[in-house]
Amino acid sequence: MSRHFQALAGIGLALVGTLAVPSIASAQYNRVPDPNATRVLVAVFKAGEKGLGVQAADAVRSRMNSEFPFKQVYVLPKTDINATLEASGFPITESLEAHDQRALATLLRADEYVTGTVTKTATGVKVDANLVLARDNSLVQPIGSYDVKSVGDAAGAISKELKEARKQLDAEKKCINSARDQKYDAAIAAAKEGIVLYPRATLARICMANVMITQKAPAAEQLAIAKEIVAIDPKSRPGLAILASSYRALGQQDSAVVALTRLLSTDPKNPRLQKDVVEELASVANPRLAKPVIDTAVMLNPGDPDLLRLRWRILLATKDYKEAFTQGDELVKLDTSFADTAYFSLSAAAMAADSQFQKAAEMAAKGLAKFPGEPGLTFTQIVALQKAGQNQQALEALDKATAAKVAVENGAFLRLTLLKDLNRTEEVVPAARAVIAAGDTSTLVRQMLVQIGNDQFKKAQASKLPADFDAMISTLTFADSVSKGPVKAQAQFLLGAAGVVYGQLKLTAASEQKSCALAKEAKNLFVDAQINLPKGGTFAPDAMRQYMGFVMQLDPSADQMIKAFCK
Repeated sequence: MSRHFQALAGIGLALVGTLAVPSIASAQYNRVPDPNATRVLVAVFKAGEKGLGVQAADAVRSRMNSEFPFKQVYVLPKTDINATLEASGFPITESLEAHDQRALATLLRADEYVTGTVTKTATGVKVDANLVLARDNSLVQPIGSYDVKSVGDAAGAISKELKEARKQLDAEKKCINSARDQKYDAAIAAAKEGIVLYPRATLARICMANVMITQKAPAAEQLAIAKEIVAIDPKSRPGLAILASSYRALGQQDSAVVALTRLLSTDPKNPRLQKDVVEELASVANPRLAKPVIDTAVMLNPGDPDLLRLRWRILLATKDYKEAFTQGDELVKLDTSFADTAYFSLSAAAMAADSQFQKAAEMAAKGLAKFPGEPGLTFTQIVALQKAGQNQQALEALDKATAAKVAVENGAFLRLTLLKDLNRTEEVVPAARAVIAAGDTSTLVRQMLVQIGNDQFKKAQASKLPADFDAMISTLTFADSVSKGPVKAQAQFLLGAAGVVYGQLKLTAASEQKSCALAKEAKNLFVDAQINLPKGGTFAPDAMRQYMGFVMQLDPSADQMIKAFCK
């Protein structure tokens, strides 16, 4: 209800008192209506030429008064309508917006109202009319479009078609009441009765469609009835909404987007409708399809917080980060309550996605200052610090959260990663063992162990120190024991390759020192290599064959040295 009609609640009693005592002249015309009669309002038609809309409404009102049974249909007098409009500050010669038409009908206790448009043509006028149910202005029955010489001719055609269209109304009420009582078969039967009485019925079909939705009828059946509604009334909001929903359920996303766009075009200045439609657009298709729609909605409704919030989310979805960050700042200034956990989390995540890791960490920190211990923000802050290269700060934030018993997503693995990035390998392997012992079954921890073993292998090859080789073999042996699949194969391949390299170093030392012990250690490493390499062959088949060639050449030398040195 508009701000004008909100004020009418306070003057309603005064109006009733005023209208109850009409002038002598109007009393001759304004007969007392039957209490059971349907009350119908005829609103001023929308027109480009001044006065033409009033003429059209007057002509229709007059024709209905002369043709409709008075005890069945009470057409609200023009005097009552004008008195209400004037009392609210509305002009009496201009058409109202759709929501104001409904508000006027409600105030005057109308059950239905007739509205339309009229335009001048080269041969006369073109008049379009609709019947609208006052309980919901989306329940519209098109009455027709008429190219005629005068508004009087149009009024005759409109009145005649209104009589036909209203034949469905009793059946529509039966459908509504039966559906409310969960008598769905009776509701469908009543709707079908209304359609038989008036084949172009949209109101009866809308009731039927809603019952089908309640009964969860197949999407194809819902689509069929929606198509019938939209074929009769291309601007039917319920019809287009059901059409879009049915297309979605059937996986016909492009058709759903077209239906949603048509739905918004029926009332482009309705912010609630814009919000609903854009949310649907964002969920069924590439969110970029929703962006021009929300931009138009914001332009037509500047400062509407719901639409601005929706635009902010769509900008994030379309990765228009610069606009999104600006929009977010404006929203917080407009309404500080907007700065909730979702705002901080989504903003920080977007900044990280935009490679602004330091800003992401700062945004998460701001959020945590307002919402201490919030798990999502904590995780975002730690990861952002890590990606910003601030591993020590990230580890400290994680340890702080752990101490405070904040459940951080993948916290154990995150800690292992940070320790690894800080080159604190001596802490990583024991920590990984502890995590696995505690019941961790993830592949990620096993993969990390293999990666550490690979790094240790490279370090040992460079240093040639037995301690480095022993540390690497310990790590990979444990990784082999707790892993499976490709990770296990990689661990076995690395163990086999390490056996060849480390065995060769021990064999060289055994030759130089004439050491039986070193020769035997080399032999054991070559034996392990010949076992592990084939097991891990699926990881690197070509490299496995090369290492097998090396070990087959080295193994006989180990046997010879054992024979020579071990006496």
